[in-house]
Amino acid sequence: EGTLGLLTEVTLRVWRRPELELGRVLAFPGHEEGLQALREIMQAELRPQVARLYDETESRTRTGGVAGFEQRPVLCILKFSGPARLARLEAELAVEIAARHGGQPAGEEPLRYWEQTRFQSYSTRWQTDGHHMDTIEITAPWSRLPGLYRLMREAVLALHEDAHFGAHWSHVYPEGACQYMTLRLPPMPAPRALALHAQAWARVQALCLEGGASIAHHHGAGWFRAPWLREELGGGWPLVQALKDAVDPRNVCNPGKLGLRARGR
Repeated sequence: EGTLGLLTEVTLRVWRRPELELGRVLAFPGHEEGLQALREIMQAELRPQVARLYDETESRTRTGGVAGFEQRPVLCILKFSGPARLARLEAELAVEIAARHGGQPAGEEPLRYWEQTRFQSYSTRWQTDGHHMDTIEITAPWSRLPGLYRLMREAVLALHEDAHFGAHWSHVYPEGACQYMTLRLPPMPAPRALALHAQAWARVQALCLEGGASIAHHHGAGWFRAPWLREELGGGWPLVQALKDAVDPRNVCNPGKLGLRARGR
């Protein structure tokens, strides 16, 4: 994150446009069944271009009035791409795996809505009304995700009677997944909101480390995750500081980031 130098050149890989992009919308009885299905899909070495599973809270706002979600309230979006025969086969195998975990095909409206709005900010509407929002994403092995979700949800909702907690899993791997959580507090004076915000982060990151997960996925560490970097890296943290001292002895490259030594220290 700028602590060891500057990027001066980037090499990009260019892919051909796929012959076919094939989407599938699935309804699950619960998010834990959805997690089990995604785990099996990834460990079967299928290659979804998109794999998004929403918890009950986030699914509710995306499935209202859509057939198939009355008894199975959890939304999962899959999309496969590539040579047409391969994309169709992978989609078929994924749907078969989902069925073993209670997932059933549902209406495609959530997929079309996501494609149309995926680059729009979800926060603007709430912040305009005075709400306070943030997101926290962590990474965990499949076996730890259900328990961490329950504990983190309970910890955030306990902060305020009108607190909001929702989560989705949109970066999935054979080993585990990124759990992306949205926190929202109702309108209140900024000092109170900031204090609750700090408590939410402290509780979530403590649970993350206690539960054997990693405190970030793609949002990086920067300043905000610095208090937890030493515990996250363990014996590796002094090595990072030693590398920083060796390549940047004057400490001019982003001092203080990643929990490393601040300027003048």
